[in-house]
Amino acid sequence: MRKFTYALSIFACAALASCDNELDNWYSETFSYSGRFAVATACAEYDSDNTAVADGLEVLIYNTADNVADEIWIDFSVAGAPQKGKFKVTGAPAEALCAQVAENISSSTYYIDTDYGLAPFDPSYADYFRVPAAAGEPNDGAQLYTRITLGVLKILPGAATSIGGNVVDSIYLTVTLHHAYMKFESVQTDSEGWADPAVPEFEWLPKLGTNEPVPADDEDFPDEHWTISGYRYTGYPEDR
Repeated sequence: MRKFTYALSIFACAALASCDNELDNWYSETFSYSGRFAVATACAEYDSDNTAVADGLEVLIYNTADNVADEIWIDFSVAGAPQKGKFKVTGAPAEALCAQVAENISSSTYYIDTDYGLAPFDPSYADYFRVPAAAGEPNDGAQLYTRITLGVLKILPGAATSIGGNVVDSIYLTVTLHHAYMKFESVQTDSEGWADPAVPEFEWLPKLGTNEPVPADDEDFPDEHWTISGYRYTGYPEDR
């Protein structure tokens, strides 16, 4: 029995060694940037949207498919909305500069014009949005967080202390979030969801390709400027 166990142990070690020989296939050219970071604070002009470490938000940084040293993905959330952009960066992680606008491929938040003066109007419908009465009706609105400008990104080794008291790397970044005007059009919904099977219901859907960037000083949808700071995720339970 002992000989059989010993033989299995040798086989397991050989298998692990053979896997280890291929680890270089997984090497990331952006290793000095990459990681999972807990967000300690995320602050904007709107205090109600500010977050703290207790909210459990994270920033993920990783290499792109091209795996080049100056290009990274940044994945995070603010104001309850996902943000994800691909950026070219310059400089070391301790003081990387970007000032580049990237498409937010996670943008999925829409605002539809209320059209208060048009009937029918139902205050219980989607935050006071006008209810479409037929298919093909037009409406205006916006798609929020369509683009991201990364201003500054800093990752400082050993410069932070986690909430559990562990010394870890710190992260600091500034981002500006931009919006776009968009056209919407009403479509008939699935009959299975109608309140009355004999009365059709309709909903607004965005018309793809109708996006137009909102000016930075727009009163309805101004740019949002965020400052995000935190620390590298440790995996220890006391840090979350």
